Amino acid sequence: MNRTIKFRGKSIYDEEWLYGSLIKIEKDRYAVIPSLNDIEIGRSIGMYEVCLETIGQFTGSFDGIGKEIYEGDLVADRSSLKIVAYIEKRGYFCAASMRDLDLINRYDKHVVPGLDKFNKLWVVANIYDHPELIKEE
Repeated sequence: MNRTIKFRGKSIYDEEWLYGSLIKIEKDRYAVIPSLNDIEIGRSIGMYEVCLETIGQFTGSFDGIGKEIYEGDLVADRSSLKIVAYIEKRGYFCAASMRDLDLINRYDKHVVPGLDKFNKLWVVANIYDHPELIKEE
């Protein structure tokens, strides 16, 4: 297998986005640790602690301009805005409208495109920094 496994989350201290490996500190407490080359000397794991609600995994895909796509990103095509989500029941990432995500979770329907369509989308924001962009259709 040759895919990159990494995560992001917002720091509990300054709301800066942190990228790297996900480490469990204790129950409901996690840290995102950068690669060894990027760790600052003297910083503890606690200094990389992130808000649980903001943790998202890298999908392994890039948008139309080469930007990494993470769970929780808002992506757009020419006509609509979609949310990137991981569908546990299906075991894959997808980009879907709020209505489609609700259908998948409620009725186990397969109604959204998978990763092969991501390169035709563009990351415009994420649901954590811009929750006002999420609206029911």
